[in-house]
Amino acid sequence: MAPVKDAQPDLQNGSRPCPPGAQPVDTRPVPPKRSLYLLCIDDDEPILQSMRDLLAFFGHLVEVAPGGKCGIEMFCTAIQKGKPFDVVITDMNMPEVSGYAVAQMIKTESPHTPVILMTGAGNTIRDSGALSASVDVVVNKPPHLEALNALLLRMAGPA
Repeated sequence: MAPVKDAQPDLQNGSRPCPPGAQPVDTRPVPPKRSLYLLCIDDDEPILQSMRDLLAFFGHLVEVAPGGKCGIEMFCTAIQKGKPFDVVITDMNMPEVSGYAVAQMIKTESPHTPVILMTGAGNTIRDSGALSASVDVVVNKPPHLEALNALLLRMAGPA
């Protein structure tokens, strides 16, 4: 007796078309159950908007600051209100107050708050050994969002 074949032929990649009326499977990453309170500091408005929107997809509450001075003020206000940020993400090169200065101030106010420095020169900074003790991790721009989300969750520690 010959083997029975499905009525639907296999496609080249081994998948099959959806039956009529069926919805295709959503293959986007599943947002985590845990939500972090994040501060994202950058002088580039489009980057701030995209970071806010994309990290919100992962279920995080994201506050944005359009520069180092504003970011420091927001960080201190959050501490005073008893609602500290879980992690701070800051750009390195900003006018007035650099990402390094932001990181130093944050570590002075709250030594256990993780600080991520985002830059287009990440490998150069790591290779030169110029990484400040106030910066926990350097992430290249643009960040890979799933990897950034996993890093944020690890850095924030247990819930």
